Amino acid sequence: MRSQQVLRYVSLALALLHPQAFGAQEPTTEAINTCLQSSVITADTAMTIAELHEACRQLYLNQNTDTAPQIEEQQVVSSTSPETNPEGRLLKRRMTMEALNRSNRFILTPHKRNYFSPISYITHTNTEPYLKNDDEEKALADLRHAEAEFQFSTKILIYENIFDDNGHLYLGYTNHSFWQIYSDADSAPFREIDHQPELLLSFTNDWEIFGFRNVLNEVALTHQSNGKGGIESRSWNRVMMNSVFERGRFIFALSPWYRISEPEQKYPGDPDGDDNPDITHYMGHFEFTGAYEKGDNIFNIMLRNNFDADNKGAMELGWSFPVRTNLRGQFKYFNGYGHSLIDYNADQEVFALGIVFTDLF
Repeated sequence: MRSQQVLRYVSLALALLHPQAFGAQEPTTEAINTCLQSSVITADTAMTIAELHEACRQLYLNQNTDTAPQIEEQQVVSSTSPETNPEGRLLKRRMTMEALNRSNRFILTPHKRNYFSPISYITHTNTEPYLKNDDEEKALADLRHAEAEFQFSTKILIYENIFDDNGHLYLGYTNHSFWQIYSDADSAPFREIDHQPELLLSFTNDWEIFGFRNVLNEVALTHQSNGKGGIESRSWNRVMMNSVFERGRFIFALSPWYRISEPEQKYPGDPDGDDNPDITHYMGHFEFTGAYEKGDNIFNIMLRNNFDADNKGAMELGWSFPVRTNLRGQFKYFNGYGHSLIDYNADQEVFALGIVFTDLF
């Protein structure tokens, strides 16, 4: 029965998406020069002319893929492919585009993925956190297997080039929300809204190990909370590291963390105590993420593990594909613990289909 419900919701969401493949012609010299004249004002002061030129080229291609003719098959492999030109490497491409607008205060820089999934289906809903609510029956009745899910993530440059020409300090914020839009209640409630502000110190790098190039290293002070009080409050603070490596069209990141300890609760719902002292038992102490680009498709994986005998953690598989200019479709499968903070200790399986506004690269 549940598999039929999943297929029904997936079919509904598929009707919203119509993947297309687009190509684009190279920009003219006039177009490049116009871009250079306007972008030199807002670009990172450490960018070279060559990097500005490549950023303008990528910006032109991104803006004109919907009207340009299809690229011939024999033209797909070009001098700027990731395998033949370091300027065309996947993460380098994103970092260059970010640097192009680093000083533009009218543009929000994406941090993590920004997406909206009108269909997110949970095979096993977690009712345990709501059992002690004053209105228990209503809280449980409103919890549906199908819901909408979205994420908004951005970062703002606070200080650049702290150490000569490297070291940028950012303030980041990520909102991950779960909306019971299909509830029969008078008001379709948001059952969970997870907030994650963080302070990031980011360093670009360019050295190789075992054929992989380390391109980015970050240190972050992170707070994550669902903004609730009492017995439904969930939060934790971490010091995190993030090292990103790439090789051709493959990228992976290792992100270990240390949880900052908190005092024990003196009573259930104590605002000065630890809301979830066992969270690392389910969420682990690190996260591995990887992504591979094939054509216009991006396939990604996320893994977490506590390295204990019970082997708790999580896995997420994703696929994003082009829909039209600046818009991509996304399918996501999650299995494990911590799909949301309120569900950090609940083993869940989630299928989601939606659209991506800003992708990994």
